[in-house]
Amino acid sequence: MTQKQDITLVNPTTQAVVAPFDGAPRLPSLAGTRLGIIDDSKRNADVLLEELVDLLRTRYEISDVRWHRKPSASRPADPDAIKNLAEHCDSVIIAIGD
Repeated sequence: MTQKQDITLVNPTTQAVVAPFDGAPRLPSLAGTRLGIIDDSKRNADVLLEELVDLLRTRYEISDVRWHRKPSASRPADPDAIKNLAEHCDSVIIAIGD
């Protein structure tokens, strides 16, 4: 005698969960602002960031620049360095190299 089995198929896919993100409020102007730079230590990140800083100083009259270089791209930035940048800078840029 054959026993009847019910089989339920399920779809294993899901919809992407996108976290809400508003971003930081934009500065009305860069003139006279203080800029923080985080270099991720990958090859050429420093070259890119130095060129960008030169451009921003010239074009937008950035008043001060503070640098933080991570020990490696695979490690997070030092929390104390992030705190320092947040306290002393109006904006921060991070770039990766390669």
